[in-house]
Amino acid sequence: MAAWQFLLDENIDPKVATYLEKGELVAEHVRATLGQGADDEDDILPYAREHDLIIATSDVKDFGALPVDTHSGIILLYDDTMPAYRVASALIR
Repeated sequence: MAAWQFLLDENIDPKVATYLEKGELVAEHVRATLGQGADDEDDILPYAREHDLIIATSDVKDFGALPVDTHSGIILLYDDTMPAYRVASALIR
């Protein structure tokens, strides 16, 4: 993977993708790519693996304990109240 590329879960503000793209990173939002209500295991994980995307999510319960061989990377955001610009800034750093 040349540069980090992200798939933002539904619980991440879609504005984060806009900020990341302004920082010249690839960022897709689940709602735009897979549609609202996409299933974590059946839709999101296979798509992220296929496209070598790091999943950014605040869904710690479903994504926190996944084995490392099931994904290209997961960033868990424990504070889901952070504004979009702060989330994007942290991911860019």
